[in-house]
Amino acid sequence: MTTHTVTFQPSGQTLEVEEGKALLTAAREAGIYIKSSCGGYATCADCVVKIMQGQDNLNTPPLDETKLIGNVFHITKERLSCQAMVTGPIEVDLSLHDKTTDAVKLNEKTKKNFTPPAKGSVRKRTKEEVAAIHEERHQNFKAKEEKRNSWQRHWEQDKDPTRMPGKGGNRRPKPFVIPEQEPETDKDKE
Repeated sequence: MTTHTVTFQPSGQTLEVEEGKALLTAAREAGIYIKSSCGGYATCADCVVKIMQGQDNLNTPPLDETKLIGNVFHITKERLSCQAMVTGPIEVDLSLHDKTTDAVKLNEKTKKNFTPPAKGSVRKRTKEEVAAIHEERHQNFKAKEEKRNSWQRHWEQDKDPTRMPGKGGNRRPKPFVIPEQEPETDKDKE
């Protein structure tokens, strides 16, 4: 099987890669760090690399890659390393993939989301307190249900006959009455 030279910048490290192998797979086998969350399934876009030379020595972007990062490869020269298959010598920029900064970002992210409770800050409720809270919630729920259902058939709820009809929807339409016509006579025809 034929191999092709792949140069990784800014380190300048070179690697012989078999034809048709993905850049991400070849880099991982050689111990070169490229960030990837999805494991090479084109769902995360973390493994984006910039192709500095040899753009024609890669396969055309597949549909999965195009859906994820668009079809602007010819402008930005960026490809997903998990989808870029080597077919000739290329030069790749890995300046966006730094293991130490990614580790720091991940550590800050996990610290920000998790703060253990201080000792003694956890409050334990008694059964009576829990029952009172449940009863209060039940009463609030009932009040909301009554308010929400009060509009139904509201026209039947106001049966006060002394109420004067006001402006708006309280007026009932008057029935349309056709006046009876007298039969035509011969006089009317003349």
